Amino acid sequence: MYDVVIIGGGPGGYVCAIRAAQNGLSVALVEKDKLGGTCLNRGCIPTKALAHTAEVMDSAQRASELGLVIPEVGVDFPRVMAKKEKVVAKLRGGVNLLIKRRKVDFVSGVGTLAGTRAVEVVAPDGSVSRLEARNIVIATGSEPITPRIFGYDGVNVLTSEDVLKLSALPKSLLIIGAGVIGCEFASIFRTFGCDVTLVDIMPNILPMVDDDVADVVRKSFKKRGIDIHTGTKIASVNIVNGQVEATTEDGSVFRAEKAILSIGRRPSTGGVGAPDVGIDVGPAGEIIVDSKMRTNVPGVWAIGDVSNKAQLAHVASAQGLVVAANIAGEKCNMEYFAVPNCIFTSPEVAAVGVSERGAQEACIDYKVGKFPFVASGKAMAMGETDGFVKVISDGSGRVIGGQIVGPHASDLIAELALAVSRQLTLEDIASTIHAHPTLAEAVCEAAEAAMGRAIHI
Repeated sequence: MYDVVIIGGGPGGYVCAIRAAQNGLSVALVEKDKLGGTCLNRGCIPTKALAHTAEVMDSAQRASELGLVIPEVGVDFPRVMAKKEKVVAKLRGGVNLLIKRRKVDFVSGVGTLAGTRAVEVVAPDGSVSRLEARNIVIATGSEPITPRIFGYDGVNVLTSEDVLKLSALPKSLLIIGAGVIGCEFASIFRTFGCDVTLVDIMPNILPMVDDDVADVVRKSFKKRGIDIHTGTKIASVNIVNGQVEATTEDGSVFRAEKAILSIGRRPSTGGVGAPDVGIDVGPAGEIIVDSKMRTNVPGVWAIGDVSNKAQLAHVASAQGLVVAANIAGEKCNMEYFAVPNCIFTSPEVAAVGVSERGAQEACIDYKVGKFPFVASGKAMAMGETDGFVKVISDGSGRVIGGQIVGPHASDLIAELALAVSRQLTLEDIASTIHAHPTLAEAVCEAAEAAMGRAIHI
């Protein structure tokens, strides 16, 4: 009998497995596909590989601004996709090595709960095995939402996962949904030369961040030629003469070679058998857990997208660490107030903690400090001056949130995440010497601005 059997080898499952093994527990990890889950194989990593290629291409296209002469910049799409696969394969090999070194038993196949103390695994060859366990962790992830009205077929109308399998670069793309996934793909494929139309029912793109942040991205997108239609509802999608035709409620029609559905993901609980053993499941199919990631059934835990707390790989990993600690006898709770969220558009966006809109809605006494990258020496030298850093504190000066739009926002947000997590103050940031010239100075200046004493604005 294993101490822990984990169903799902994504960033939640494999991290939980490694930490449980480090804690001296016997562990089996069941995965029906490839180690790394959606994030590594069909999500974060391959998308970021494409985003980096697009970033390099954009820099090359603007080389003349820096006094460089690059005669022509083009896309060899098959090679771009091959490079993406090479990155994924190398990282997946690294995860396999980590699992082996920690002596975690990897079991390939589809795992289903066989009661509350066992998992039945159907291997790719059809054979069936049974794994007895003192604890079971469900980490089966999520899958794209594909409503019928959008005519999903995996050929003309694609999900975010299908896009990563394309062998040829489409001439035009219709992206339905202007959230994180939709905006990232819009940014990438526009740089590659596609005509991109972005449609969303919400009044603005990137509705999860403040409007002043989203507006910087929107302005950049428009400047780059991305056709944006917000406050627009798609009524139907059809394939006409080999093209996608999407009709809106007001009768407008959008046409493109391919369409991407980026309207969200739902927990993948089907087939794992959670309700059959009495586990409480929510209205979206999510497995209900407490702050320790326990289900209502003793000895059964759930982590990652399947718990639907926050569909982020780093949240899944953090939840996995919490479960491993609790199974080992520690007392550990999952907290979500300081989770950073990064959006790899051009320009990048990152946020953590309470937004300005959230502070207003919650009637929090708050202060805001903003510092524009146009006033940053390093940003100016890089030629990346769009955007700003925004720091939000409560009335006492304690940092409760922050948002960044601009160069390397995904890296810079770590300082604000630490500040929120450790309940640091504006003075703590401002009194810390930041190296010059760096982009991180903008975080310091934003904190100074919240206190009314910024130097460079």
